[in-house]
Amino acid sequence: MVRATFVMEQHLGHRAYYENLRGFIDGVPGVETTWVPITYSSAKPASPNWINLFPKSLRGTIYGYLQVRAGLRQSPADVLFFNTQVPAALASQFLKQRRYLLSTDITPVQYDQMAPYYGHQRENGGLLSKYKHAVNTRVLQNAATLVPWSSWTRNSLIQDYQVPPERIVTIAPGVDLEKWSPSAYNREGPLRILFVGNDFYRKGGDVLCEAFKTLPANSAELHLVTRTPVEMGENVKIYSNMLPNSPELTALYQSADIFVLPTKAEAFGIAAVEASAVGLPVVATAVGGLLDIVIPNKTGFLVEPGDVTALTNCLHQLAQNPDLRRQLGQAARHHAEQNFDAQRNAQRILELLPKPVAHHYLI
Repeated sequence: MVRATFVMEQHLGHRAYYENLRGFIDGVPGVETTWVPITYSSAKPASPNWINLFPKSLRGTIYGYLQVRAGLRQSPADVLFFNTQVPAALASQFLKQRRYLLSTDITPVQYDQMAPYYGHQRENGGLLSKYKHAVNTRVLQNAATLVPWSSWTRNSLIQDYQVPPERIVTIAPGVDLEKWSPSAYNREGPLRILFVGNDFYRKGGDVLCEAFKTLPANSAELHLVTRTPVEMGENVKIYSNMLPNSPELTALYQSADIFVLPTKAEAFGIAAVEASAVGLPVVATAVGGLLDIVIPNKTGFLVEPGDVTALTNCLHQLAQNPDLRRQLGQAARHHAEQNFDAQRNAQRILELLPKPVAHHYLI
């Protein structure tokens, strides 16, 4: 029996990763799991009053530290699994005592490179910046195994943090392929284009809207899943209350003809994986983990960020060729089955833990 504690961030697409991983790992023979969700928000049932003495910009870090410390103190473990390096850095006092694995969709260096798009204040290269880089480097280099979500992140671990390649195993988060599956029905009518991205402008929703206007009138519909206030135009429908992994969201994917994510900056792009799993051709930008998700001219198309002309050409090509859409969509589903099966990828993570866990299979 191996005791494993999973310390999991909950923001952005990481909550779905946590839910999928937990759903497929809990109850597996040979491993006793404890889960520590890290929200970086007010601890329950109550937060210490002294936290309010600190600036708001620091409170999230303090909450995270308290959550990590409480979770690790109450759950003895043989091995720790962190999703991302942030809670691992906050747990530094525990890392000398136990072996740990660390997964991440982006490294701090990559996050700094995308800082303008994420509203992130990039460090100015002073002493504080050097100290943070040293801490992150130590946390990453000392991990028994690093589990980047994409080859893009893997390359940064090697080049920016000098992590030996043999201690890196790339494992994407994946989705539940039984839930995210192609529709059995053939739909008729205007071309249905789907976009999913709460951060509408970073995800390139404005670029898509501009390209969409070039399609012949009433030949297509644009379905936008976003919480950003957006003006609804002709043949444009907005969904502002969709929940991740919900049946309503899955059904919306299954009713679409193509999926478009012309994001300006992206760590991974789980929405593109969901689209691939339901058999949609994907048009996305050649950034971050999307380079692993979309195979150009086989499962969809990749364009450069902000290139309205290239995106427009892709939309027109797909709109005029149903057979091409079908061919790309089938290849996208196959690619998802081979690389983004959340159940199989959870098993791969278990195989990285100490024996005897590797001999107990999920599938």
